Amino acid sequence: MLKFLNKSSNNLRNRYHLLFISLLLVNYFFPLLIFGEITLFYHDKLDSELVYNQILGRIYRGDLSSIDIFLAGEIKIEYIRRLFHPYSLLYGVFNYELAYWISDFLVKFTSYFSFFILAKKINKNIFLCSLISCLFASINLPTLEGFGIAIFPYLVYLMLFKKKIKLKNYFLIIFFALNSDIVMTLFAVPIIPIILFAINKNILRNNLSNILKILFIFVFFLIVANSNLIFAQLYSEPFHREEFFREPIPFLNNIGSLFFGLFHIPSELSWMLFRQLPFFIFLFPLIMLSFFSKDRSVYLLLGLLLLIHLFLFLLNTEVVINIRNNSIGLFKTFHIEYVKTILPLLYVLLFLHITTKNISFLKYLVYPALLSILIFQINSSLVPIGKKYFFKSEKDYQNIYTFRGYYSQAAYKEIKKIVKEQRVLSIGLDPMVAVVNNIKTIDGYYPLYPLSYKAKFREIIKNEIENNEKFQKYYDYWGSRVYAFVSDPKNVRINYKAAKKIGANYVISKFNLESESLELKCLECKNKLYLYKIL
Repeated sequence: MLKFLNKSSNNLRNRYHLLFISLLLVNYFFPLLIFGEITLFYHDKLDSELVYNQILGRIYRGDLSSIDIFLAGEIKIEYIRRLFHPYSLLYGVFNYELAYWISDFLVKFTSYFSFFILAKKINKNIFLCSLISCLFASINLPTLEGFGIAIFPYLVYLMLFKKKIKLKNYFLIIFFALNSDIVMTLFAVPIIPIILFAINKNILRNNLSNILKILFIFVFFLIVANSNLIFAQLYSEPFHREEFFREPIPFLNNIGSLFFGLFHIPSELSWMLFRQLPFFIFLFPLIMLSFFSKDRSVYLLLGLLLLIHLFLFLLNTEVVINIRNNSIGLFKTFHIEYVKTILPLLYVLLFLHITTKNISFLKYLVYPALLSILIFQINSSLVPIGKKYFFKSEKDYQNIYTFRGYYSQAAYKEIKKIVKEQRVLSIGLDPMVAVVNNIKTIDGYYPLYPLSYKAKFREIIKNEIENNEKFQKYYDYWGSRVYAFVSDPKNVRINYKAAKKIGANYVISKFNLESESLELKCLECKNKLYLYKIL
């Protein structure tokens, strides 16, 4: 009878796994049915990180000179994130779109089972454990940042429930550390011991040696996997980040950001509405119910959640911002705010504990969680569905939420035949699209590049940004987007001679430009682009 029950239990568990992993697959199959392509939110993905990964793929295939395509040749190979991450080899084997979707699913798959292993030790309800694991896999974004946060629940499981760490456990710790991004993961690591204490107040005393051992191994190999970035910070010339300047946020606005950030309340009618909405749907009832729980772990996890948001609030106060602006080195340039990457784990741990100790709360959380999971799978398709089928605001709608729509390969193939191996400047367009289409550039979006180049490029856009305070602050105070900003398309004041001095021979423009420094080479290329040669 016991064997039969175990078999039935295993069958039930497998059915739940199949159900919830199938829900995660909706993220891929739903847009395929609607558009014939998979959609994603392009911000910080298609306009930056995926471009670097595509070049990484070329490097892995032996084309070391491909790094020269970036920013007038100013970007060195050691500046590129994920250079030594084993999973990045996918970009050397497959085309960059397929490689992305494979790694995207692998991170979600890891998130799901990593949390399920932990959850089933705390709650024996297999449906609930599967549901919350699926929620964690849905909210652990962006997947481009690797497996760091995805494997955190497994690390917590080892520290809480394993007295003896086996060889296979060490292998998994090392493997996932080597595939984790230091920028997004490092500041979250110190939160793990606090989470352990919240779950078990005696764990730091009873299992301290294992905890320190696991954390040390993970951090050590995290550093090894990202050693190129550390080397670049220590030994390269000064980066543009040295000029980072943060403006204090007005107190009332900061209070509003604290409240909106806590619940992920959508604050504007844009693509961010659909990005934030599924968070809000499950977070609001979860946090509200947590105040009525009488469980110690729930209160401590909720307190930690609130403290992290309070910390983010303090980082935006005038005193702290002035200290950071007047400092030098890592404290000024590192985004300490990335401690918030631990929040998805806190959300699901709070969910798990509140439903474990207060079973009556389950009915108020299951349906919001299921709805959130479903919206997470389709939210990147909602804007293009609206524009293509309902609003029809554009006659020839281009779905920039897809690889093919964003990168305009047909149009740039025509341009590539003309410019060949010469460099371009993009106006009114994302410069990284040219990179993906194998066109050398002098502009783009870069988290690391030489400070000296920032000053050189400023000469190109000087007349534009000095008459536009928003652009001026955006470039001078931050500057990671090295773009040819234009205030008025009818009066473009770009210094083309300065662009040619840096290395650009052509201009790809969304606008019809009039300048004695330009010669039209392609009148309304495909996608209504203009191509000019700089004289």
